[in-house]
Amino acid sequence: MAAHDDKPQMRVSNAERDEVAQRLTTALAEGRLTQQEAEERLAACYAAKYEPDLTALVRDLPRPAPAVRAPDPAPAARRGWLTPPLIAHAGLASLLSVMLVLAWAVGSHTPDVDPGLHHGGPQFQTDFFWPILPIFWLAVSVLVHAAVRINRRTN
Repeated sequence: MAAHDDKPQMRVSNAERDEVAQRLTTALAEGRLTQQEAEERLAACYAAKYEPDLTALVRDLPRPAPAVRAPDPAPAARRGWLTPPLIAHAGLASLLSVMLVLAWAVGSHTPDVDPGLHHGGPQFQTDFFWPILPIFWLAVSVLVHAAVRINRRTN
């Protein structure tokens, strides 16, 4: 054991040695150390067994700037289930629904019926609101899309 203190010494890991070696290499590149000083300290760095041995090698060097981390993509996922693709899907479904209703409103509600075909039988008015069928499926597609987004958000 190194005789720096009476406290038990912590052994250093390879990762800690590599970190100090990187600081020494950076100091050499910045001109803070000469080539000879850097070589001596690097040799001592890779031979170091305990923390005080490593800290002594970089004590007179400035600490490295904290690494800039990339922004966490998780906040976008936490934003909620109402995402731009879902909004676009709902908007398109709404637009198509309005167009279908307008087509129904402008068109004829009763087909031309040849009275000779019915031979005097009852004639039924056919004002069936046919846009309800595609509108229903458009609504189902938006609801399924929303359910998928909610499921992804909770998982």
